[in-house]
Amino acid sequence: MTLVLAVTLAVLAYPYLVTPKRSGALDDAAEELGQRLRRSRDRVYEEIRALQQEYFLKNLTEDEYRAQLQAGRLEAAGLMQQQQQVQQTLADIEALVEEEMNAVVEQAPLDAAPEGEVK
Repeated sequence: MTLVLAVTLAVLAYPYLVTPKRSGALDDAAEELGQRLRRSRDRVYEEIRALQQEYFLKNLTEDEYRAQLQAGRLEAAGLMQQQQQVQQTLADIEALVEEEMNAVVEQAPLDAAPEGEVK
């Protein structure tokens, strides 16, 4: 009986002891990727501001300005889309981990019921 209780506690505690380490690493990696994407987006915005200054100083033709502005906007939009995908993927992973943890917690007490008791 004591052995069954010890095994049940170990099974229940395992996800809480192991998951934070993995989750922390995943969170750190996702945060780092998010920061890189933000820095890249900020760089693109700075390039757009410099482009606007060059255009107003008449160093660029209107066609050059519009083409480069469009390219910068597309790049910024792509970076924002990547950032949203990273956030969505992380949310999906967290939901799956939570679902699996709940399944383990719900399953463990049923498996640990002593013989003769109704499950």
